[in-house]
Amino acid sequence: MDWLLAAKVVATLLAVIAFVGVLLGFPTTLLAWLGLVLVAVADGFQTLSGWWLVATFVGCLLTEFADNLLSAWMVRKFGASKGSMVAAWVGGLLGAVVGGAIAGLAGLIGSALGALVGAFAGAYGAVYFWERRAKRSPDEAARAAWGTVIGRLLGIAAKLIWLVALTVLCWRA
Repeated sequence: MDWLLAAKVVATLLAVIAFVGVLLGFPTTLLAWLGLVLVAVADGFQTLSGWWLVATFVGCLLTEFADNLLSAWMVRKFGASKGSMVAAWVGGLLGAVVGGAIAGLAGLIGSALGALVGAFAGAYGAVYFWERRAKRSPDEAARAAWGTVIGRLLGIAAKLIWLVALTVLCWRA
């Protein structure tokens, strides 16, 4: 059996799981990195050295940090309060759970899409509610809530690009 090919297939499956996790708001870039480690071990560290693994590990950490930084920056840029950052996180998580559970009746794909939509709707709703609770006008609250959505989209885009890079690196080994 070709262990390198098997490791690449497993690494790709881990990357797919990481993609779904990123869409749902979880820090799953390290899951794809574990697939890269598996490929390096199967290859005997011939193509992917320990230095490559350290560099890509640091890249995963930086990407996760950038996701949070982009989200926080956009929330603040669109005029939201500091409490809205926490509300966005909690609302996004609860929205993902509720959306996934409700859409789960449509099957696995429905559940994933429901969780994704729920995460965005939950974050938007939580920030809007938080800002209205702080006596902001409906327009100001909506602007702050859109900042949350835009920041989240930018963070997801950065992480998905990184996951594609890790997957390509895996298959080039």
